[in-house]
Amino acid sequence: MQKYSHEEIRERFQNFFESKYSADIMRIADNYPDEMSLYTPYQELVMFFGDDFPRFILNNPKRSFAIAEEVMLDIAGQEEKDMELHFRIIELPQPRNKTIRNLRAEDLAKFIGVDGLARKVTEVRPRLSVAAFQCLSCGEITYEHQKSQSMDVPSGCPNCGKESGKKAKFLHLLEESEFKNYQNIEIQESPEGLRGGDQPQRLRGWIEDDLVGRISPGDRITINGILDGTPKRGRGGTESRTFDIFMRVNSIEVKEYEYEEVELQKEDKEKIEEVGSNPRIFSKIVSSIAPSIYGLPMEKTGLALQLFGGVRKIMPDEQKIRGDIHVLLVGDPGTAKSQLLRYISDLSPRGMYTSGKGSTGAGLTAAAVREEVMGESRWILEAGTLVLADKGIAAVDELDKMRDEDRSSMHEAMEQQSISVAKAGINARLNSRCALLGAANPQYGRFEIHENISQQINLPPPLISRFDLIFALMDRPDKTKDKAIAEHILKTHQAGEELQNEPELEKEEKQYFSKDFLRKYIAYTKSISPIMTEESMDKLEDFYLNIRTSGSDSNTIPITARQLESLIRLSEASARAHLREKVVKEDAERAINVTEYFLRQVASTESGLDIDMVAAEYGSSERTLVHQLSDIIDELDRIHEGGVPEKEIIEEAEKKGYTRESVKKELSRMGNRGQIYSPIPGKYRKT
Repeated sequence: MQKYSHEEIRERFQNFFESKYSADIMRIADNYPDEMSLYTPYQELVMFFGDDFPRFILNNPKRSFAIAEEVMLDIAGQEEKDMELHFRIIELPQPRNKTIRNLRAEDLAKFIGVDGLARKVTEVRPRLSVAAFQCLSCGEITYEHQKSQSMDVPSGCPNCGKESGKKAKFLHLLEESEFKNYQNIEIQESPEGLRGGDQPQRLRGWIEDDLVGRISPGDRITINGILDGTPKRGRGGTESRTFDIFMRVNSIEVKEYEYEEVELQKEDKEKIEEVGSNPRIFSKIVSSIAPSIYGLPMEKTGLALQLFGGVRKIMPDEQKIRGDIHVLLVGDPGTAKSQLLRYISDLSPRGMYTSGKGSTGAGLTAAAVREEVMGESRWILEAGTLVLADKGIAAVDELDKMRDEDRSSMHEAMEQQSISVAKAGINARLNSRCALLGAANPQYGRFEIHENISQQINLPPPLISRFDLIFALMDRPDKTKDKAIAEHILKTHQAGEELQNEPELEKEEKQYFSKDFLRKYIAYTKSISPIMTEESMDKLEDFYLNIRTSGSDSNTIPITARQLESLIRLSEASARAHLREKVVKEDAERAINVTEYFLRQVASTESGLDIDMVAAEYGSSERTLVHQLSDIIDELDRIHEGGVPEKEIIEEAEKKGYTRESVKKELSRMGNRGQIYSPIPGKYRKT
């Protein structure tokens, strides 16, 4: 690589700026200090100079950028020398765009780009760049450029000749000093780039001037700048030979498009379009999801639709309607809920997995942590799982094991898809545009299909109602099914042993697509925004109205508008899976089938569907029975001393059409909830 003298570098930048950016530099100077920076894509430098000089800039960034900014000031005019303009390079080519774990010693002092996810962001603070000191002996003002972490004080006064210390004392003049806006950030490796078991590595970055205040925790960004290092401190303050690295950030690129981390080559796109034209594409995708787990066709259909997701919309009144599909798996122990969660979080290009048992509200949403920054203790906002999974899938296992105050933090994230933070004086709103895949266990060990789901799992009804699909995974003895599951598990283990002992053997599974291809396929479909057709809308409308009018009495609500919105999202997801620009009748039918399946599982009563079995603490029939029993106890309590006998309560309730079993069960529940009590065994009174 050719070396360039100071004059050659200056001349080249002069030609480059005058031929391409002269007007831009003048505009920046006119808008100073609101505008301070000129952004240039790296490819423009290559097109103007060829390969050699741009490569020289990246290998000698401090010298090159200093000269470039001098030239910019000259073009802006001699009278503008008090300005500080910045030359910033963006869109570095792949060899110079690295991951944190691939940074090496040869990258020190070089200009590179690093992709990552903003984990921590400090508040913006002024940082001293040139300090003005007044000698207390003679009044002379001395300017000291600040280069170290602590404030550099003049070694002596050039006017009176007194040295710093006992002879000369200085007063720091705040109004005469120069400051820069400063911010410290920390980025973390994106989860989709990690191998199983890898801990994400982190890198700190220093941001100055007009770059500050542009990013929030959870943003996916590329920081371009000079990789620098400071020696670690040993015992007694001695400097170690080992260095801590950080980035002096020159430019920031915020990534706005989902799944952009998945690189699609031309041959990938051709294969995806070819595969997507197959009419059986969706069934093949479903078969490829967690193939080692037997059965669960409708559950895997719901998970496949969640991976593709619906279309996020912004209405004319600026209200936002989420496109992400939330799924809840509830069921007996040993029904593969956790395995499904791990598989989906790994399959999603932006999947995050956590267990509710060890997660706090701050760990899921955002936390204010106190850290030492530049020798000063500060509060810093650190993004949690739902923020880090922005535009991906957050898999939260054991939702029922979380504390109530931690679960409450999820309400806003699920519907508004944002996280509002007001902690330690920090007020912020972070994006959490992610789909939530949750799993929970019944409180009493086994799931009872005829009981309210909200009474069986430790989750509040408002939170449960926000899920688009709720699947009950039940373990019931069935000779034929049990035999098939046993054979499948044994064959899966046998295939795993053969793969381990003889790597050339292929696993015989009905897995049509690999994880890697599925991830690319999903990423490709995210650019498709299918539109509802009249035929599909009519299909959904008919289904919704038919279900609404199927209630046995006026108190029963079989389905709500929330389920209609879910149907639209599911239909759009189905269209995306088929690479369709329009939602057709087939997509609507698939959405209806999976919705009917889940409603029959968790919202079915003897008289039909009742969405209150999911969205409320009581179903409509249970609410009516509670009121009836309450009235019966009130009426009979007037003629009985010491409580109303259970036998008489049952007799009165049977006259109103209720069964003995349902009355006894509801009396027990009312006692557990503290609505009634037994002063004498076998008798009841209201509390």
